[in-house]
Amino acid sequence: MSNGDEHFGKARIEGGVDAIIIGGAPDSLVAAAYLARAGLNTVLLEASGEIGAPYRRPAQDGDDQCFDGEHLFHALDPQAIDDLDLYSCGVAYSARRLSVAYFFENGECLRLGGDLRAAAQGAEPDGDAFMQFITDMFEAASFMRPLFNGAPGANAAFKTALAAAPPRLSSLLERWMAQSAEQAIGDYFPDGAAKTAMLAEAVFRSGAPPHEAMSFSPLLARWSGETAGLQGAVAYADGGAVTVLDALRRAAQKAKVEFRTASPVAKILIEKDHAAGVELVTGNQLRAPIVISGLDAQTTYKNLIGAAALDRVFQQSISMRKPTISTVHLHLDLNGAPIDASTRADLARRIVFAPPIDRVRRAFVDAAAGTVPSDLIVEAIFENAFDDAASADRQRLSVLAHPAPMINAGDTDARDAMRAAIIATIEKFAPDLGARIASERLVTAADMAGEIGAPASAFAAREGVYRQIARAASVTSAGSIGGLYFCGPEAQIGYGVNGAAGRNAAQAALRKGARAGVAA
Repeated sequence: MSNGDEHFGKARIEGGVDAIIIGGAPDSLVAAAYLARAGLNTVLLEASGEIGAPYRRPAQDGDDQCFDGEHLFHALDPQAIDDLDLYSCGVAYSARRLSVAYFFENGECLRLGGDLRAAAQGAEPDGDAFMQFITDMFEAASFMRPLFNGAPGANAAFKTALAAAPPRLSSLLERWMAQSAEQAIGDYFPDGAAKTAMLAEAVFRSGAPPHEAMSFSPLLARWSGETAGLQGAVAYADGGAVTVLDALRRAAQKAKVEFRTASPVAKILIEKDHAAGVELVTGNQLRAPIVISGLDAQTTYKNLIGAAALDRVFQQSISMRKPTISTVHLHLDLNGAPIDASTRADLARRIVFAPPIDRVRRAFVDAAAGTVPSDLIVEAIFENAFDDAASADRQRLSVLAHPAPMINAGDTDARDAMRAAIIATIEKFAPDLGARIASERLVTAADMAGEIGAPASAFAAREGVYRQIARAASVTSAGSIGGLYFCGPEAQIGYGVNGAAGRNAAQAALRKGARAGVAA
């Protein structure tokens, strides 16, 4: 692994490279591995000193690492898993079908097994309705999977498939594509715990409030994916989510990708409407006919390319409206008694606090106005419960809270208010938590963006799924610049580590490269 500073002050032009990948994010690693496996001399450039460094932060005790923003997996691209042989590279799961416990304001708790079809059969008192809901959802979500993967041409292919779908499924899909979460879920559950739980699932980490049109689609997108071969499953990676990032790095290394750390890119070189390589901040140029960016769209197109090389319509299409909703991650290190086998089994699950729907609506209004809501949807896991070698006297709690306002990195008052709101929410089902906190770290969208010099919007809650699909189609077109491909955050549908965007970019490059005689 070379260091980009080694030629500082000696600007030079380097050739002999087939493909350049910008950034060390998960999708960048997937794209790099695909290209190198196809025989292309591939170089991945990372601005920081470590591959994936923006996604790694020291844990509270300074010994371990965690993966900011994601602590569970629900849609790892199965094709990338198979093609890159990621299981042999270190991907493994402590839990492939994580059960969930939903806690409610009235003190009740709804527990569901990780196999939602099986769990629906035993759900009381909404068993029949829940079974019908899960059956319909899984059928519809599976049908829509190609659309949600963001592959080129998927939108047109989906419309063709929809026209040929069975009448009941076609009617269901057309209705759900437009409905709000409240409408769609209310058709199955007029009230009760199942309705509250599913509404929380539908809008969790989404920018769309539950009463807004098309706000049901994020749950369809989420359940369209699969992890470890299981549709709708939520999995915990063995060793934590950082091991998935490490497995992707190993897959790229195995394919003979060359990593160059401490190599920030100053510009993408465009010659005759075609990518020609990159120029580093050192002044060095690295020439290649294929460039794939895993950075955000604004940095890629506006900063590294510039308006002069982009038509005005494309510039407008990649301009995001200012985001107002985000998700906040809170890492907590808790003093606690040793975890015996029975306690560990009880904690080894996904925990969700689901507020009443009227308070969820109010929370979105508050967050959009820049105010920290008093009611939050909270997802939490006790990471130690999945690790047999974990400390006997500490518990690590990883928490995602939503909806949150967009908080500036230096706004200590808002950060303190957000931290207090999260703790107060957790204490509704774990009353002694506040007194057990040994150390903590709050991570906002601005914190994540600041690590890589990206706008906070790149880590904000996503707009409606169908707007995401339209935006992904636009940003991956690369403004009709030949040899340039994109797999940054805006190319992904939904949230979480997936890999499909990186695979799509690499496969598009290989198809066009083969026609141009670039691929081996």
